[in-house]
Amino acid sequence: MPNNLFSVALIFGSALFFSSCEQTPQVPQPVDKTEKYGTGAVSRRYQEIGGKKEGLMTDYYSDGRLKAERRFENDQQTGRTVLYYPDGAIKEVQYYQNGKKEGGDTLFYENGRVQFVVEFHEEKKNGYLRKWSPEGELVFEARYVMDSLVEVKGKSVRTDSVGVK
Repeated sequence: MPNNLFSVALIFGSALFFSSCEQTPQVPQPVDKTEKYGTGAVSRRYQEIGGKKEGLMTDYYSDGRLKAERRFENDQQTGRTVLYYPDGAIKEVQYYQNGKKEGGDTLFYENGRVQFVVEFHEEKKNGYLRKWSPEGELVFEARYVMDSLVEVKGKSVRTDSVGVK
């Protein structure tokens, strides 16, 4: 019997000790992620925290040159995104908020001149869309209200969805 009493005391004492230890909450640690082309070359690098994309995501062409830089917060694209031509020139600049396009989106020709600019609100065209020739001449202009075309080259367009004539 003394052995049984000792065993019970040991088990009870251990349970009290472990239950009284303060547990610290686990903080998810960043995990580096790398995706590769079939050749083994890196196509994308980013981090996940708690299974969600967080921070800078970088895309690469198959020869290793920079293709795109995006930012994420809580698995949603946010802030400035830059896409590059293979020679390193900027191809496009976009802005995101809460995973949706928000603000200006500018596309460039390979010669560096602006090709077009369009404004977005909550992923919908909202504002002017302007297109230029490679030589820099304005060739098209339209205005949108939440994805509805309302004006082309300064002239109103009838659209029932926004009540503009």
